[in-house]
Amino acid sequence: MTRPAGAHSAAPTSPPRLAFLDTCRGLAVISMLFANFVNVFLHRVPRLLTHNYGDVLRPFDFPAPVFQFLIGVSLALFLEKHARLGRTARGAKVAALRRFALLVLLGMLLDCVGALHVGLRWGVLQTLGLGGMIATLLADAPAEGVAGVAIALLGCFSGALNGEVHANPIAALAFVPLTLGGLLLGRVLPRGERQGLGRFIGYTALLALGAGALAAAFYGVGIPFNKVLGTSSFVALAAALSAATLAVTALVEHRGVRFPDWLRAVGGNALTAWVLQYVLVYYPAWIAFPSWRRLPLVPGMVAILATTTALSAFTVALGRRGIRIPI
Repeated sequence: MTRPAGAHSAAPTSPPRLAFLDTCRGLAVISMLFANFVNVFLHRVPRLLTHNYGDVLRPFDFPAPVFQFLIGVSLALFLEKHARLGRTARGAKVAALRRFALLVLLGMLLDCVGALHVGLRWGVLQTLGLGGMIATLLADAPAEGVAGVAIALLGCFSGALNGEVHANPIAALAFVPLTLGGLLLGRVLPRGERQGLGRFIGYTALLALGAGALAAAFYGVGIPFNKVLGTSSFVALAAALSAATLAVTALVEHRGVRFPDWLRAVGGNALTAWVLQYVLVYYPAWIAFPSWRRLPLVPGMVAILATTTALSAFTVALGRRGIRIPI
């Protein structure tokens, strides 16, 4: 029996979610949670598990910048989705700006509660929102213009203008090239069509090589890799790693490998997981148990893995009930 044509038959349908993109988001947010929980639960943190140590690179310096990059990719999808639903380009951009402004305000609220102090505080969510707003304003610019702005910002944040990225909005501009790089790749996403993955992988690998070359050039002239200050060498290196991660996961999907459903689900609800860590982990540790002395390595690692797993599972459960913070 065929369904009669009606008002709903012509409604635009959303393309299927890109598994490799959700997987990248999932890997990034789980890594960020793990890195943060290390500082919550361990009395002595092994050097390899530290992050934000100035001019010394550590593996966990990269998950947050990778997520910043993926915000740009998600923005391109958001704008395309709203255009498909019949919104004007201006209306879609206003909706995106509103969403990123709310993300900044949410970050300020969460940080104020954690500090037990009312004021304009800056942090990770605020930096994500700022990058998203600037990328939205440049969404209609040609690729050459977006790349030019990104490179200009890298040049500006190669010395005197640098400050602690997650401490004030001016210093946070150093991470904007990451969001712009993600925006460029988001424009060439295959939109759910597997045939387009090969071309996307080629573009992504090219951006990774270009960003890697920029990172080497900045480092070669004496600019250290420093995540805390968002030096140009570090930001370019993080962009290269972000693009390479996207290329690898896209290649894996292109070859027919199915990513774990739970990882994709966490990635689809990544911002919810980030917010939940404040309410379920940070606030109890900072406020309810201020004298918390933390744990030795082995029981601490067990606690970290258990907390990360439980928070991820809770995030997915909320998402299935429609409770989520969209990217």
